[in-house]
Amino acid sequence: MPLTPIKIFILICGFCSRFHAIEYPPVQTQNEVLHGSDVSLRCDVPLLSESSTLHWETDREETSNTTLMYNNSAYIILHTVDERNEGKYYCRLMKNRTVQTVRIHTLNVISHSYNAKNKNDTIYRQSSSNSDVLLICKSSKKYDSLKWTWEQRPNSLIDLIAVEKGKEVQLKGPIKPGRRSSTTYNSQALIFHISPVNFNYSGTYRCITNIGIYTTTVLRTIRVSVEPPDGVLRNQSVVLTCELSEVNDSVTLVWLRMEGNRGVLVKQQITTEKNNTLRFTVNLSSYETDPLRWQCAVFTENTLRALAPVTISLTSSTTNAPSISTETTTVKKHAAHKHGRHTLACVLTLFTGILLGALLYYCYRKRKSKCYSVHSDRQESEPVYINISQMRNNRERSNTLGNRENSPEIYRNIRRNRYGKPNVNIRDETPGTSESVTYATIYFNKSKFQT
Repeated sequence: MPLTPIKIFILICGFCSRFHAIEYPPVQTQNEVLHGSDVSLRCDVPLLSESSTLHWETDREETSNTTLMYNNSAYIILHTVDERNEGKYYCRLMKNRTVQTVRIHTLNVISHSYNAKNKNDTIYRQSSSNSDVLLICKSSKKYDSLKWTWEQRPNSLIDLIAVEKGKEVQLKGPIKPGRRSSTTYNSQALIFHISPVNFNYSGTYRCITNIGIYTTTVLRTIRVSVEPPDGVLRNQSVVLTCELSEVNDSVTLVWLRMEGNRGVLVKQQITTEKNNTLRFTVNLSSYETDPLRWQCAVFTENTLRALAPVTISLTSSTTNAPSISTETTTVKKHAAHKHGRHTLACVLTLFTGILLGALLYYCYRKRKSKCYSVHSDRQESEPVYINISQMRNNRERSNTLGNRENSPEIYRNIRRNRYGKPNVNIRDETPGTSESVTYATIYFNKSKFQT
């Protein structure tokens, strides 16, 4: 029976669907973890298109823990697991409105925190105000004494919290315990809660019983920052910095630009050397500052250990400026604002100068008027002695010419009477002869006197 084109198409579709089913078979894994430890799960697919999503779910609901999609993989981190985290975790791929289960992970939590393999349990925490660490020392046996110690650097052992049978809990050391720390004696469990986590809290924490070391937890802290810190223009370049404390093994730091839960690689750094603090920076150009959400991811052996998010904040003047032309307009507005402020300052300075000049001129006139008044009073209060004979000759000369304006100038002493009229008193002490000189005192009203 010959194959028609329709049959060939049906066979190809069936083969592709069968191949698709074989390509993504559900993989089942199972893992046992200690009580209080961190668990990182990973799910991979060969190719993840932009329209498809990959996420983790549990038996009860979609998990609300840390989730990241990066390089065709979905990651999830479970912090400080306990019995509530037990169960099945499903990694599911949604593509073309169909859902396919890619991986099934069964998680079993051991009731105690004792590590039989005597390995250090390393956890990572971001240094921030809402980050915390719960150090749980839980055993199946009873002990007379329990305590948590902290060794920030070699040979620097410090007791943080201790309890003995029949005694109250003793708080020691520089780290203030959080609200979930133990407050009463329990022969099988001792909890030390750190909240918030500071960057310098990294180090080795040990739970020690009256027999010896029970469990060891190594804390690595991570912090991120953005420069400038007070907000940037939309098209301004910025610097992102990621710091990791106490690097002792192979670690990969990655800066991711976030598009929803999907991370896009921008820069990564792999280090195998021992460092007290690993510093990893990335310089972002103007077009890369448009996405505001970024994350610094820490990987060890392809396992996601920590995520530290950072958000680039924009200044309010350029929040609605998505393009370069709009940015140029904003710059012009800033220039106009600056010019306007300069003009206003000049006007205020000029106005202040005018007021100051007017005040100085007023004070000068007032002082001059006062001085003139004092001088006039002084002249008016002094008696003046004149030659009577000379005054007669001048009067006769003025009568001859018929002009009163040519009368001699007379120095007078002014005294007002009670009616405001001048008083002229002349007293001759010697007979009036041509050679004799007579002295007189004249009082007159200056306002009504006419020469």
